[in-house]
Amino acid sequence: MELNRRHLLAGFSALGLVGASAHAAAIKQPYQKIGVQLYTVRDAFAADPLGTLKRVKALGFDQVETISFGGMAAKDLKAKLGDIGLTAPSSHIGLADWQSRPEAALDDMAALGADYAVLAWLPAEDRGSWKAWADKMNAWGTLAKARGLGFAYHNHDFEFKKTPEGEMPFHILLENTDPALVTFELDCYWASFAGHDPVHVLHEHGDRVRLLHLKDKLADGGMAPVGEGTIDYAAVLALAHKIGVKYGYVEHDNPTDPWASITTSIKNLKG
Repeated sequence: MELNRRHLLAGFSALGLVGASAHAAAIKQPYQKIGVQLYTVRDAFAADPLGTLKRVKALGFDQVETISFGGMAAKDLKAKLGDIGLTAPSSHIGLADWQSRPEAALDDMAALGADYAVLAWLPAEDRGSWKAWADKMNAWGTLAKARGLGFAYHNHDFEFKKTPEGEMPFHILLENTDPALVTFELDCYWASFAGHDPVHVLHEHGDRVRLLHLKDKLADGGMAPVGEGTIDYAAVLALAHKIGVKYGYVEHDNPTDPWASITTSIKNLKG
């Protein structure tokens, strides 16, 4: 059975901090507002949602991308975020909700004040026919658009691995989804891990990318805070800004110390 990549790389987490420079220079980049994907601090958020959000704000983040509402109704979380000085421009919706209650889930996204609802993961046993997934994404994108939302799909590495027929799933999704209904959240680490420079991906397909996940890659493939690895984030973010990518979220899937990881990332991004 294939393991979720987020957990497969748990063994690399320490490398992401120990192997990184403690004094990386600030990344010259045009974004004034930087977000964090709350998956990185998921345990803290589950235990103390409001305390976690306040700490995120204190570190210098302006936006969050949610994976849950911390036990609150979407409208209540939106109000709490506003009190703290944060917004949630996008949120991840699990595959089960997309399949069983997409309209209710999207109504929650609208109540949260989000711009984008994101499908973040397809389990290995569900990957099958990519054209069929494209059809489903078009349908979900239609439901999202009716609520003033955008639909986005978040990649890992497997979308860049060719099928037995020699096709790349990422390209299949691009070619078989309606650009007016389906956009993409480019995870720069996973694209790089799969052997694809995120700058190149943005050059080729940037008109379809509207969100970024920001995490770095060490020379050995391990995950690291932004600015501590081999990805040229100055080039990534300059191009992303130029082509109209609105949101970027710091993330680390399995850091040894989640707070140390996102602190390093925001310091390197904001100086």
